[in-house]
Amino acid sequence: MSAQAPITGFTTSIREYTRVEGIILRPAEAIVKYGTLVLIKDNSQNAEYLGMIVNVEEETPHPALDVDRLRMLYQSVSETNLEDAHRVLMELLSPTHKLIKWSSIMKVELKVLGLIGKDEHGRQRLETYDRPPRPFSSIEEPDADALERIIHYSLGPDYGEKGLYIGRLSLYDRVRIYLNPARLTTHLSILAQTGGGKTETVKRLVYEVSQRRRRIEKPEGGIVVFDIAGEYTGYPYTPPETVPLIDAVLNPEEFAGAVEDPDRPEKVTIIVPYEASRAQHHDQQEILLAGLSDLACRLASRLGRSIDLVAILPTERRHARVSPPCGNAPASLAKASYSWVTSKIERSRFLLIAMPLPGFMDIDTMIELSGTKSEYFPLIISEIAGSLDLYHGGDIYGIGLLRVILKHWDNLARHEIDQIMSVFDSACEINWDPKRLGSLKKVGVWARDRDLIYGMMRLLAWKAYRWGVASPLEDTEAQAACKLLQDPEARERFKSELRDLLGYVRTKIEYHILASARRALWKLSQMTSDMVDTVMFDILMDRLMRGFSIVHLAPPSTGNVDPMLSLLVRRLFMRHVGRYDPKRLTVLVVEEAHNLAPAGEKNASKESLLRVAREGRKWGLSMWIVTQRPSFVDSSILSQTATSILLRTTNPEDLASIKRSVESAAAEIVDRLPELEPTRGEALLTGLAAPERRIPLLVMVDRLRRVV
Repeated sequence: MSAQAPITGFTTSIREYTRVEGIILRPAEAIVKYGTLVLIKDNSQNAEYLGMIVNVEEETPHPALDVDRLRMLYQSVSETNLEDAHRVLMELLSPTHKLIKWSSIMKVELKVLGLIGKDEHGRQRLETYDRPPRPFSSIEEPDADALERIIHYSLGPDYGEKGLYIGRLSLYDRVRIYLNPARLTTHLSILAQTGGGKTETVKRLVYEVSQRRRRIEKPEGGIVVFDIAGEYTGYPYTPPETVPLIDAVLNPEEFAGAVEDPDRPEKVTIIVPYEASRAQHHDQQEILLAGLSDLACRLASRLGRSIDLVAILPTERRHARVSPPCGNAPASLAKASYSWVTSKIERSRFLLIAMPLPGFMDIDTMIELSGTKSEYFPLIISEIAGSLDLYHGGDIYGIGLLRVILKHWDNLARHEIDQIMSVFDSACEINWDPKRLGSLKKVGVWARDRDLIYGMMRLLAWKAYRWGVASPLEDTEAQAACKLLQDPEARERFKSELRDLLGYVRTKIEYHILASARRALWKLSQMTSDMVDTVMFDILMDRLMRGFSIVHLAPPSTGNVDPMLSLLVRRLFMRHVGRYDPKRLTVLVVEEAHNLAPAGEKNASKESLLRVAREGRKWGLSMWIVTQRPSFVDSSILSQTATSILLRTTNPEDLASIKRSVESAAAEIVDRLPELEPTRGEALLTGLAAPERRIPLLVMVDRLRRVV
């Protein structure tokens, strides 16, 4: 304990079954307050209990002579003289001098947490009790080592290896505290006002998960952090006294309290989402690329590692290899092929990728983002997607492709299947070379429409990847399209789909309905890009499920990226369901949750997060809700967090919201949150993942610190 003298006292009365009252004689330098754990010894029953102080009343302090100091004073007097006599008399008579020790008699209320018993192996543990401790039971300070073992009994004797270290008991700094990682699937909330220490708490826990993968019950899985302000990447600004999370994860040996033989993430990914309309023009693209280059250069220099930088623009893909040390000039990004990009997403050790909202989404999101009021829009889109087999799960691929098809509807509908296929065959002969497109006029009038040609090429390529005719890691889109056309079975399958589509075109469509759908798809195409298809996105999802990832939402990320966040969460959930592995635990850290899942509002990311909150536990998805305004977070999401780390909070609305929504936080715990000290990293830990869930633990979170 941080106190210099032990606490002693005795119980006086039984207030109720779980509450007793007592008196403590407390030396002035000892700390007795809410959360102090004490040992209650009832000699009449030969029983020991663990109790927690929940209320304190202090009586008038009384003096006592400090015998040790008096002895030192006596020994310091070498010979009797007037000065020494005067000094001794002054120390004896002064009520404020150090010779006087002041103590307090304190009336305390204790919550009895449990009876201390032993299992068959002689290990102490907390058990239920039949009767509370009797009056005149002694109150003592527990042994720190024994207390630590009792608290972590459920984790086993090797709790230091299995658990996730968070810090030490605030009033017993010799007692370390570890969370139970097996129970984190029931979700976690980290709540504090601004400056309360929530970000440092997230860093400590994410660092522990990343470094202990092989040692915990679920060794597989990824970590995905939504970084709103760039606090975890350390960009664009890092306060000098803080440590960016990515630094600790990649270079753990540089930090105090580092895990021995740490695990390093298999792959590190930083995703920078942006709104496609913010990069439609050359000047906008240059600003975006300059910001990405600066981000990559600073990370590479600070971390001492090379980074693969991939920028997926609305109409093309770029790439660069950024190695330390970096100069002031931005990296030069060269054009990249589809196969090169997918290969980097699959294999790169450290990947920085910027992407707009991909060109696929579910119909409800398409309607919401486009703002269309047409009741026929979902029918048309569903029919086209069904005819061309564009569905992937609940999403429809190829918003840009759908726009092209509707734009050239009349032109496409005038031609027969064989004539259209001959255009594709001729395009393969020239390797889809844009400079030689004019030569295709002889086989089809519509061949002069480049966007239709390339739209259909991407359709052929996507199907080739999906049907296994080509590999996205080896074949470019042009090569994949031609491989499909050369495969007899795949070719006939594609012709059949195209035939169904043209039959629908010729018989079911009316002009005004077509015009409305065109407008809606044009608006969607300004927000999305078919440069990212479902095949590429699935490869990215696989990466996120087995590495450390940060979704960087600070600059150079720009625009409305909420649909992108929703898609990431939804696809991550679908991958966990479709590829369930009982050994997998993926952690999803939702920073600034009041922005992503706001109470009383509807947005795309909130709906996806709500599904993870309700169903993710079964599939190995652990969601950590982090916010400084719990009253602004949707209560349905907050109520699903079975473990809570509560730091200093003073706002009455937020305190009331925590009481209503966080089941693991009793009202008496919440009432103590304004008293916590943020400079010490004080937090109240409660819920299922706490090492002993019957004990609300007052913890000092151990901040990440570099070794000097």
